[in-house]
Amino acid sequence: MNTILIGEGINSSNKRVRALFEAEDIDGLLELAATQVDCGADYIDVNASMMMSGEKEALFKVAGEIINRQGVNVSIDSADPDLLISAAGLYGERCLLNSFACTDEVFERYLPEASASGAGIIVMLKNDRGVPSEAEARAILAEKAVSLMRKNGMPDEKIFIDPVFSPLATDISGLETALETMDLVARLYPDCRLTGGLSNVSYGLPMRRLVNRTFLAMAIPHGLAAVICDVTDRALIEALVASEALSGFDKGCRNLLKHYRGQGSRR
Repeated sequence: MNTILIGEGINSSNKRVRALFEAEDIDGLLELAATQVDCGADYIDVNASMMMSGEKEALFKVAGEIINRQGVNVSIDSADPDLLISAAGLYGERCLLNSFACTDEVFERYLPEASASGAGIIVMLKNDRGVPSEAEARAILAEKAVSLMRKNGMPDEKIFIDPVFSPLATDISGLETALETMDLVARLYPDCRLTGGLSNVSYGLPMRRLVNRTFLAMAIPHGLAAVICDVTDRALIEALVASEALSGFDKGCRNLLKHYRGQGSRR
């Protein structure tokens, strides 16, 4: 596959995962990571936000073990920019910082240092006033962020831009705006990577897996290059492989055929 897969399975908002964090069950959390690696994850997203004051300690303990024992890179998922900067110092190019908003404080205090750390960076296209309702306004935020990161030595291929996938249940037009934003950003910065959290799309709806994989297939031709998702969802991965081929990103359908043959008798 051409699309970078970021496995979402270690998130403390999930009751089972939170229980593993609370019990300091590193082996149990590593098992979740291993399952996602076996399913093709390029990064394992680690979110320990529900540990509250213990977030940093829990997150770093698990992330370090995943890197050392699973040999896979991690996505450090936190709303705390100071924590993200600390992670960049610890893990450097082995991590993806998820994520920074496009606020004045981030631009002044955090993004310059993060850009020089070697880590990949996800920039969410929201500012101090929230997520702009127009695609053009979101693209302007992307321009400001990319310009600043380039100035501080950040290569485009390590810049991940999140156009913001809003829940379909509460914001019908938001996803259309996100796709429009992707078109604009892809033309401006073809070597940067468009990304987003797929599970946000179906939040609050039934048939979540169907909604997620349908939107994923829609997003690929708009330039989605990395996705935070349930990599263990086999039907979702099949939709991804098919969408890449249909969108012209899989010449000769090589990846599609390789995926099909790898399924053996299961198909």
